[in-house]
Formats: sequence, C-alpha cells, structure tokens
Amino acid sequence: MWMDMLNKILLMILIMSSLNVVRHLYYFGQAWVKSDSENPEKYKISDFSLWVLSISIAYILTSLINGVYI
Repeated sequence: MWMDMLNKILLMILIMSSLNVVRHLYYFGQAWVKSDSENPEKYKISDFSLWVLSISIAYILTSLINGVYI
C-alpha cells in the first residue's frame, strides 16, 4: 500500500519534471525564433528556475536509467 502510493508520487514528480523541461524548451525556442542578427534576444532564466530545471533534468535522466518504480 505504501509502496503503491510512493510509486504514484514518483510518477507524478516525473511528469511534473517533464513538463518543466518542455516549458523551458518552448521558451528557449520562442526566444531563438524571435531573435535575428540585427536584434539578438537572449533567453533569460532566474537562478531559482535554473536550479529547478537542473533538478528536473537530473531526475528525468535518473528515471530513464534506473526506472520510475522502487
């Protein structure tokens, strides 16, 4: 019972991490498409967002290697 609940929580965290990475990829692509050689636009990210993005990517890679379930 507890393991099932823990596995569901881990799966939810994996989905949230994936959505976070997709969100940042979308914003990066949007900034890349809008910029040109005359007016380059940088993709700006705050320190906290960068920290959360790096944790999300690390969790996704760990889940791909080890699996989601305990």
